[in-house]
Amino acid sequence: MKNIIYIYILDTMAEWEITYITQAISMQEMLKNKKKFIVKTVAKTNKTITTLGGLKITPDCTIEEIDEQNIVSLILPGAQSFEDEEEILKKVSIYINKDILIAGICGSTLAFSNLGLFDKYKHTSNSLDYLKYFSKEYTANNLYLDSNAVVDNNLITANSASPLLFTKYILEYLNVYPKKTIEYWYKYFSTGDSKYYSKMIS
Repeated sequence: MKNIIYIYILDTMAEWEITYITQAISMQEMLKNKKKFIVKTVAKTNKTITTLGGLKITPDCTIEEIDEQNIVSLILPGAQSFEDEEEILKKVSIYINKDILIAGICGSTLAFSNLGLFDKYKHTSNSLDYLKYFSKEYTANNLYLDSNAVVDNNLITANSASPLLFTKYILEYLNVYPKKTIEYWYKYFSTGDSKYYSKMIS
């Protein structure tokens, strides 16, 4: 079974946009779930990157080292620019046509727009005006949904305020946990109500 979730990392990435997915995957054993998925970070080179928040992260592998037999998802966080990230964006174009889950939040949605993905898939971003202003290629107003996060086939997009919902949709798509467990996880982290934590771990 394919089981590797790759998170692309780059300088100026918004690291808080992918922390819920790393947290959720780390709970597999605690939730008495057979460990099905692992998370790996991937970057253009093996050099340490610096996030927007100042964290230093060394990637697990380079783009050339992606295990294409076992990749199940590629996640792109927001960053100040994707102009120099042609290699990973080529992979996005390839993988989305191979039924691999592609997920992008905040600034990475601009990169998806410039690839032409939004001409084919329903999507969201920080706002419609954001896409129109920053993406010269954007023409897909009819497929834009004014929602915090959107799933259309194997493409998930989200605005910068919704990393939790973004992760919920990724967990559901990949069937990481039973639906009820994912719902309790989401309600616990969105409300802080301990009853959902108890239900999640029971």
